[in-house]
Amino acid sequence: MSKKGGVPQNLIPAKKGEVRNPDGRPRKTISVVNAELERQGYTEASKQDITSCYLRLIQIPVPELTKMVSDNTQPSLVRIVGKAVLSGKGFDVIEKILDRGIGRATNTTEVTGKDGKELNTTIIVQSQQAKDDDDKL
Repeated sequence: MSKKGGVPQNLIPAKKGEVRNPDGRPRKTISVVNAELERQGYTEASKQDITSCYLRLIQIPVPELTKMVSDNTQPSLVRIVGKAVLSGKGFDVIEKILDRGIGRATNTTEVTGKDGKELNTTIIVQSQQAKDDDDKL
């Protein structure tokens, strides 16, 4: 039988300030989560799978992508990236997708001296003893 409020009669309520479970619920480790997912049939997505998915998502027409985003059976990557593409920041998201999928464009900078002439460089080597002597001054 239960007391009023649904508490069984054989339980003793905790006193004010008393902690009954000081360590709390044990946390799951990543390896435990991975093992559970493996048992449920979920496998790792390879780098190639992810890249391929990214590059395919940017080709899907907006109405179709909207349907995929609202479909709870789609993988989370499809739903999250799809929502981001459909948001007001779609261009920035697509740019990031392309950077990750294809790679950023190579930027090169040529450094020259005045009027395009060769840059004069001077290398000064200072010993640790000389540096310590300078610090004492």
